[in-house]
Amino acid sequence: MRFLGILMVCLAIAGVGYADTRDVEVGPDFEMIFRDTYTGTSETIIDVGDSVRWVWRSGFHTTTSYDGLWDAPIDSVHRTFTYTFNEPGAYEYYCIPHELVGMTGVVRVRLPGDVDFSGCIDDADLLSVLFSFGATGARPEDVNYDRVVDDADLLIVLFNFGNGC
Repeated sequence: MRFLGILMVCLAIAGVGYADTRDVEVGPDFEMIFRDTYTGTSETIIDVGDSVRWVWRSGFHTTTSYDGLWDAPIDSVHRTFTYTFNEPGAYEYYCIPHELVGMTGVVRVRLPGDVDFSGCIDDADLLSVLFSFGATGARPEDVNYDRVVDDADLLIVLFNFGNGC
């Protein structure tokens, strides 16, 4: 019983099972781009069950998935749009009026702990976290998205080890 209590505390610290919402700025600094607030790029990496919230910064834009899953205006009237991703995969999207100038993005959705996006949490994921231990910044091995590869990331991989395999 004591082990179960310790495990629950460790999982709470690691953030396992907690759905998150990631913000993507739309048209920041009057640029024709999508910018993820974690990566600083047009690529967003989240876990299954997490959401992405597109947040208006300037201009008139849309967030429109290439596969027809969502299409929403993002402007001074429609300031945000949120979509929850329940399946792993890569979801590409674009801004209808600005696609030709490169206003595109991608949301990569993975199983919690799946560092390499293989769909299987295995030795490769565990080794990636171990070899990156102590590294900082936005990186795939930071599976709890706190900008530090540490014991919390290791716990997430260990807790989910074998999932998807």
